[in-house]
Amino acid sequence: MKHQARRVVTGHDSDGRSVVLSDSIAEAFEASPSAFATRLWATDTFPSDNTDPRDGAELIETFSTADGTAFYIVDWAPNSEFPFHRTQSLDYGAVISGQLEAVLDGGDVAVLTTGDTIVQRGTMHVWRNSTDQWARTVFVLVGTSPVTVGRQTLEPNM
Repeated sequence: MKHQARRVVTGHDSDGRSVVLSDSIAEAFEASPSAFATRLWATDTFPSDNTDPRDGAELIETFSTADGTAFYIVDWAPNSEFPFHRTQSLDYGAVISGQLEAVLDGGDVAVLTTGDTIVQRGTMHVWRNSTDQWARTVFVLVGTSPVTVGRQTLEPNM
């Protein structure tokens, strides 16, 4: 499986007409031995500025940002697991192909297959691919305040 994605970015010309600013292949980085992530775009503020000329794929160095947004495609290796983690973000996810399990620290397991979606609300979770096929997902992460339960702040670890 190629760990990359075509990325088309639109914007405006000097007359205000909509144009394609770039059309390129975005390469993945190894997020862990079991996952390859392709950062398609990110912002370092929210709401974002659609006139910002910077390449959004190069704006953040971490996987998520508490102050902005991030857009990824993630490829999950067969028979693998990405360890427990929490981000300071609201994550919208969809399975594009394959099957993936969201394992929560409270014991719940959500099995997601092609076309299924998930809304991660700052929870501690594992991603597990229990099949012999690659799984591909798309995620949009939106920065949030830290999760607080009672008087305890649940710190992000990623």
